[in-house]
Amino acid sequence: MKTVEQIKSALNNSEFYLEYMPTISLDDNRCVGAEALARWQHHGENVSPLEFIPIIENTAVSGMLTFWVIEEIGRELGDWLRNHDGVHIGINIPPETLGRGGLEYAATKAGLIDVADKLMLEITERGFPNEQAIEALAFRGKTKIAVDDFGTGDANLIHYSQMDADVIKLDKYFIDKIVSDNCVPKIVRGLTAFALAMDLEIIAEGVEAECQVKVLKELGVQMAQGWYFSKSLKIE
Repeated sequence: MKTVEQIKSALNNSEFYLEYMPTISLDDNRCVGAEALARWQHHGENVSPLEFIPIIENTAVSGMLTFWVIEEIGRELGDWLRNHDGVHIGINIPPETLGRGGLEYAATKAGLIDVADKLMLEITERGFPNEQAIEALAFRGKTKIAVDDFGTGDANLIHYSQMDADVIKLDKYFIDKIVSDNCVPKIVRGLTAFALAMDLEIIAEGVEAECQVKVLKELGVQMAQGWYFSKSLKIE
């Protein structure tokens, strides 16, 4: 089992790198953005995020990794973001890093503050901050906020209605329930209808089949990610 100190050392020793999961517009199959994913190669072997992310939750290393991700995005995709309209980059943000000024500082240092409107901060519903914490983001008016893992936590409809978000990411758990294009699970229909009624954009995660694409388009889902379109990619 890895330790916090091992992960911190790996970060300092440049063992981490980024891959990007493309986000596809279901309307015209155009790539409209991507989600940045931290990857760790340790002694020639890839360590699963499921192994190292839980270890650093609520530690200083969680913030260090988040700020490193932002710096790498600036280095790898800064010009791409500046030169393309209508695109975004999703960044997974631990709730403990919100409201402390570090995110804006990291974006400024990475040269991304001028494209802050193309940054999407992804926060899980289980850790979604209250309105006061969201307002504490100095560049909140420029960035988008996405609710990650939508529908998998214990939030109720009142909680959802109070979230100051722009986008919801419909978890793969629900997408997997779509096994044919003529049988739409009620939970999928209900979650998408609720999100659209709240004027939220929707990104479906983990799309792997043509029937899922067809159903999502019929339900009004705007964007999707998943192996049906592409696996996560490194910048070459």
